[in-house]
Amino acid sequence: MPPTHRPLRPRVGTLVVRLDAPGPGVARVSVSDAAGRVVRRRRVLGPVAAVELPPGRYRVTADDDRGRHDPRRLASAVVDDVPVAAGEAVEVGLVLRAATVVEVTTDRWARVTALQPGGPEVEARADGRGRAVLTGLGSGPWSLVAHDPRTERCSVAVAICAAPGVRRRVSLPADRPTAGLLVSLRGTDRRPVRAGEVVVVDSLGRRVVAPVRAGVADVRGLRPGRHTVVVPASVGHLGTTLAVAALAAGDVGAVEVVVPVGATVTGRVVLTRAGLPLYAAVVSLLDAGGTELERTRTGDDGRFELGTGLRRTEGLTVVATTGPETLHVTRAAVADLDVVTGVRHDVGDVVLPATGPPAAWTARARAAATRRPSPRV
Repeated sequence: MPPTHRPLRPRVGTLVVRLDAPGPGVARVSVSDAAGRVVRRRRVLGPVAAVELPPGRYRVTADDDRGRHDPRRLASAVVDDVPVAAGEAVEVGLVLRAATVVEVTTDRWARVTALQPGGPEVEARADGRGRAVLTGLGSGPWSLVAHDPRTERCSVAVAICAAPGVRRRVSLPADRPTAGLLVSLRGTDRRPVRAGEVVVVDSLGRRVVAPVRAGVADVRGLRPGRHTVVVPASVGHLGTTLAVAALAAGDVGAVEVVVPVGATVTGRVVLTRAGLPLYAAVVSLLDAGGTELERTRTGDDGRFELGTGLRRTEGLTVVATTGPETLHVTRAAVADLDVVTGVRHDVGDVVLPATGPPAAWTARARAAATRRPSPRV
């Protein structure tokens, strides 16, 4: 009996985006996955665009590509939870409507921000005469606030209701001192929290991001009032949020955030049974369905550590791939790994086979300096 050949099932689906706008123009279409990461971004000139995506549920956003100060800029359109199946095409329609234009009078070079509850932020910078224009505001309630260039002073928040094709004029003098907050991070275990930044959100939804140095973040330029501190997940620790007491104008508060510990997966990538550690080898952590959760590279000693916000999970797989020290790419995997929240799991040595000669890297030769003739005196 001759062998039967079965056609391979396509692993991607097609998302067809249909745009409806009152006039010609260029739009920017962005597609985000369930985790909020932008997986596709395309400039579209025309009413239809097709994008190939792996199966999943996505958020589709269409923005007018005109400048932020162009009064003809249209309001953005968003469609959430769009299902895409392998081998199938799904169609979604987005309507770009006329937006509200707000003319703001404020301090010189001040930064003006328009915020909507649960929505995006629209930002503009004032010129040397203290004038700024906010365009692309969709219908609904918005809050406007201005900060001076050094974020040392801010204005009182002004609420407006936007409607299609309406022009508004608002005065936002930045005459109130801002507040500050010192955020110290401490884990429920003895290991330091590796979060690289913290986010402080005020009552309007404005986000201020500050880096973490030696376990402390110095957050400046906060509006007086209540705030929420958001600590993102890091390796070995879970993310958390904490509501802080109201800050008065000109005050600097302090708060300690206790971050709960998560699960961690560690190990070492070596070449052959001789135990030669591999530098910069790629190590990925996959869930039971084969979706990559995170990725890292090994250090000088071949060791790796994974577990950014990792909780109790079953059926994980660790996949190690050789790095720049070998010419031929090889892989090895540790499957059926179960982790528990708060426990550090060591998978031991992940042994990769040696195929072919090792890579020999040499320093790049410096280009010979060109000598120009000296000018005559």
